[in-house]
Amino acid sequence: MNEHTNRLDILPSEKKKLRANKVRLSEIHHQSAENLQAMLGISKVRARELKALSEFQTIPSIGVRFAQDLIALGFYSIQELKGKDPAKLIDRMERQLGAWIDPCVEDQMRLCTHYAEHVDARANWWDFTNERKAFRQQHGYPASRPKKPWYQLEKYQPANRIKAQNEITRKDLNNKLKRSLTCMKENLKSGVTLAQLADTANLSPFHFHRLFKSVYEQTPLQYFTRLRMKEVCKLLKKTGMPVSMVGAACGFEDQSSFIRLFKKEFKQTPLAYRKNKSSLRR
Repeated sequence: MNEHTNRLDILPSEKKKLRANKVRLSEIHHQSAENLQAMLGISKVRARELKALSEFQTIPSIGVRFAQDLIALGFYSIQELKGKDPAKLIDRMERQLGAWIDPCVEDQMRLCTHYAEHVDARANWWDFTNERKAFRQQHGYPASRPKKPWYQLEKYQPANRIKAQNEITRKDLNNKLKRSLTCMKENLKSGVTLAQLADTANLSPFHFHRLFKSVYEQTPLQYFTRLRMKEVCKLLKKTGMPVSMVGAACGFEDQSSFIRLFKKEFKQTPLAYRKNKSSLRR
């Protein structure tokens, strides 16, 4: 794997911090989620997602799209795929998607579960095509398998086609993005992934990120962080909760990262912000 094949949804500021710490994109999976969280000043959820995206792409011929699919299924490491039945995982993925998927996706799943057991650097997903064909010929698919093909789902339509055929009007787009904003607000403490937000908006992660940024002039991650900061300010002004508890209540589990992000946004510490707001009310 190299820098070109290891694609990550990473901000320029995050990339700058990685360079400052002499960590390459292709080496992110060697870092613990805790180290990434502290190094980049990001949430625990975001750190786990970046580490997983990097680790899954160490499997030969696996790209960022399928890595995101694995995260959507709840997997964050190759080790977690050990002993899993690839056919059952694909059946679950199709139910979750609400459509049947391209057979080559099952080949990728078979590669990943094989790799988890054997770490075979020579295997590629197309090496499992015959295995998949033989299995499905013998066992078929569940009776409850979705009837709609994946390519008919709106989230997989190319952006230029969406525009050309007017499949997404400005009102429709706003409604989709508003659903993602609601998802953010409901998950301020627990956190939410790009894949989950995109799914809420019924768009692919790539197109969701691009459309969100074009409308709000900031990335989903930046917007989500600012939502959290807004809630932090509210708690600092209206409650007497300790600063550490305020940060944790808004999803910032690492105290030093929280204070660093707050200072970057407001040019003062949370404690100073609270004191200034208290003095103004007197």
